[in-house]
Amino acid sequence: MACSQGCTDEIFSGRPVSCIGNVRAGFEGERLITPCHRAKRVMVVGAGVAGLEAAVTAKIAGHEVEIYEKDENIGGQLWIASAPPHKRELLEYVRYYRAMLKKHGILVHLNTRVDLDLIKKINPDHILIAQGATPLVPPIEGADDPCVVSSWDVLKHNPFPGKNIAVIGGGAVGLETALFVAHKGTLSPEMLHFLITYDALDLNRLKHYMFSGSCRVTVFEMLEKAGQDVGKSTRWILMNNLKRYGVKILTRTKVISIKAGVVEFENEGQNWTERFDTVIMASGSVPVQDIEQQIRGLGIAFSAIGDCVTPGKLNNAILGGFSAARAI
Repeated sequence: MACSQGCTDEIFSGRPVSCIGNVRAGFEGERLITPCHRAKRVMVVGAGVAGLEAAVTAKIAGHEVEIYEKDENIGGQLWIASAPPHKRELLEYVRYYRAMLKKHGILVHLNTRVDLDLIKKINPDHILIAQGATPLVPPIEGADDPCVVSSWDVLKHNPFPGKNIAVIGGGAVGLETALFVAHKGTLSPEMLHFLITYDALDLNRLKHYMFSGSCRVTVFEMLEKAGQDVGKSTRWILMNNLKRYGVKILTRTKVISIKAGVVEFENEGQNWTERFDTVIMASGSVPVQDIEQQIRGLGIAFSAIGDCVTPGKLNNAILGGFSAARAI
């Protein structure tokens, strides 16, 4: 992995070097996995990175662990996070955890939605809840308009959104979604290789088509600067790529309403309107906490981890899962 989040970003922020994929790196003497005194039956709800890391850590410590996942595959939001250009490497985490589950003999129940009846039936000693989060719907008039989709749906299902696209939210998710959409219709490395090999087009025209696709993208951000939650070591690369692909970013801009594809927004004290084929919401996420609320009266010990506590970054989820499993 070359994400630079745990190493270079930490150096630039004046903190000790670490690794988001290996939580013990840099903390080898502190973050030890010690054998448990009594093996417990541990139920892990959710197979995102927090749940997977917790399951593997608990198993290494000597507990009996089974994972229950509502979807058809493990990985959770990794499938969304790996969609933007040049981020496919994140799927190496899925490959890694598959190998760890097999190595340690951890049973995974896919396509299994956990409810109170299932929990009572299994009656585990401890539950690690890693339900994750769901996209936040901001209080904007028309947020339920037919033209509106979430960034998660766009990154996961890759629909064709049309030619003129609005992205509401200029944080990391919004900017990477904008880049994902702006990349549509551009020349792939294979196409570029073919065209150069056979002198099909002038090199300047080929360079133009490398970054000029089929979608025109505008990002709306309320803050003074976009991408403030992007790591210091990678933000300049992301912003440069957005510029290359012609993504327009409007900061200090508040979206007022959406109606039939027409977005009304306020910028520099004036109200403006513009029509878009698709409006993509990328305004953050909120925790999913229904299981936690249901089991409080059962008398079963539990720990909530990952985005179902507070939506955060990949390193927060992995470290949270690791720490919760050690504490069982």
